[in-house]
Amino acid sequence: MSIEDFISQSEGEWESMRSGHSLTFKQFEEIVSKITIIILSKGDRRVLELIKNNSNQDSKKITSPFLIRWKSQSNWEENSSLKNNSGSCLLIPIPKSDNHGIMLRSMGYAEQIQALSNYHFLSDGTLILSTEYYSSIAEERIWFLSKNVRCRSSVIRSINSSAILQTSHASEVRRLLKKNENRS
Repeated sequence: MSIEDFISQSEGEWESMRSGHSLTFKQFEEIVSKITIIILSKGDRRVLELIKNNSNQDSKKITSPFLIRWKSQSNWEENSSLKNNSGSCLLIPIPKSDNHGIMLRSMGYAEQIQALSNYHFLSDGTLILSTEYYSSIAEERIWFLSKNVRCRSSVIRSINSSAILQTSHASEVRRLLKKNENRS
């Protein structure tokens, strides 16, 4: 699978149910999210700005930049009502071959900083993203079960000891719009 095909299949609105397991804090988290994935043009100002901030990358090779937006509710803290969270992340793939490359990220998954991920595809079309941060290493896997259902899992490890800090698994279902329903 190519990164362009994967992103094209991912574009749209998704309902996500994720369970997170913090081994560090011995806590379990349930998260329900609405995720929107939007393909952007290479000339989008946000894309150009992120490329400018990473001037050591070959901007001529970028393909299918995309934006992920999310709104989520979590039960992270005991005895509290659901916590609302929202945000966005710009991702810019730079393929090195048909099935692997790097991805610029405006915000990382494990640490809230700009990040550079390596990606590759397994033979079954599963996307593997590996990102090294200051204090952790994150591996994310995303795969499609069907056109409108995909799964996502992650493992976050300590960079110093390789100890597993957190794991998660999400099931994501594409939101199908009715004929007379508008996107907002």
